[in-house]
Amino acid sequence: MKSTTRMWRRLLLAGMALTVAGGAASAWAGATEGKAIYEKSCKMCHSIAGEGGKMAATGGPLDGAGAKHDEAWLKAYIGDPKSKKPDAKMPKPKLSDQDLNDVAAFVATLKK
Repeated sequence: MKSTTRMWRRLLLAGMALTVAGGAASAWAGATEGKAIYEKSCKMCHSIAGEGGKMAATGGPLDGAGAKHDEAWLKAYIGDPKSKKPDAKMPKPKLSDQDLNDVAAFVATLKK
């Protein structure tokens, strides 16, 4: 009986470890996709590490945005800027839910 209980505990722990690892891998993939979306749709008006598009001064730098806000806040803000900052100048982007998740995951990685 004890060996069966131990076996189930080990299986449960292994399953939990795989779930955590899978979640981390999923977040990493989202951030990777989000970077590509940033390059295509956001870089025109924003910058990271001093590199941005023609209107980067308008949208400003995103350096450190992930240290200031969590991913949920970033998702809400990016999806509808005025919902978090009524005086926001950023327009509501035309992104799918998945793209919005991915961009928020990417911006959340910008800690410095």
